[in-house]
Amino acid sequence: MKLGGFIGAVVGYFVTKNYIGAIIGYFIGSAFNGTTNSKSNRSNPNFEVGKYLMMLSSVVMKADGITKKSELNFVKQFFVRQFGESKAQEYVRQLKYYLDRDISVEKVSTIIKQNINNSSRVQLLHYLIGIAVADGEVSQSEMQILRRISRSFGLSEQVFRSLLAMYNYQSENGQYHRQTNNGQSETISIKSAYDVLEISENATEAEIKKAYRKLVIKYHPDKVSQLGEEFQKGAKEKFQKVQDSYERIKVHRGIK
Repeated sequence: MKLGGFIGAVVGYFVTKNYIGAIIGYFIGSAFNGTTNSKSNRSNPNFEVGKYLMMLSSVVMKADGITKKSELNFVKQFFVRQFGESKAQEYVRQLKYYLDRDISVEKVSTIIKQNINNSSRVQLLHYLIGIAVADGEVSQSEMQILRRISRSFGLSEQVFRSLLAMYNYQSENGQYHRQTNNGQSETISIKSAYDVLEISENATEAEIKKAYRKLVIKYHPDKVSQLGEEFQKGAKEKFQKVQDSYERIKVHRGIK
């Protein structure tokens, strides 16, 4: 059984609680599996993503005119976990070089887009948002840079909002703020839950379940295997966020 079909069958059974749903899920998943094998969704295995990611990291870090220690530590720790101490040191040296240079967001993002698949680009954007939120807040200048990167990656506004919502960030009158529930930011708000699933609060029960099934497949860690273990870990965290958001909405709506 192909991976897409297997995932679809599991999700179909989980959602419908019967084997008819599992069968339908299998065929949907199999179709998706065929789509992901198309040329446009393949990654270049020889592409050195780290160098270009450091370029974009530098752009995000200096977006608000201040290079903060919390952001630098976030990048260092991530690259050590991803590439090991020796390789990480090399990349950090590159980062310090790029911080003093003018980097074309669109040019670098386009190069990345041409060499890695959609799921991997989503994971890279999630990492870049992590830099911006490392100090506990996201400035408007950082938000503008992140949105430019997202667009140049070929990602939709829905995907961008979904990733921000995973950090509990919501838009209010064009300004993004971190939402909390009774002072506990680790608990996702109901508004964020809808954004994570890339749907509106007026979505029907059928639309909610459809969005959930779609994202379970979209954020499967195997989709970013080219990027390495740390990015796969991030994909697993997003996978769990999708699950948590779905459960939050189900409780809120009284969906069985």
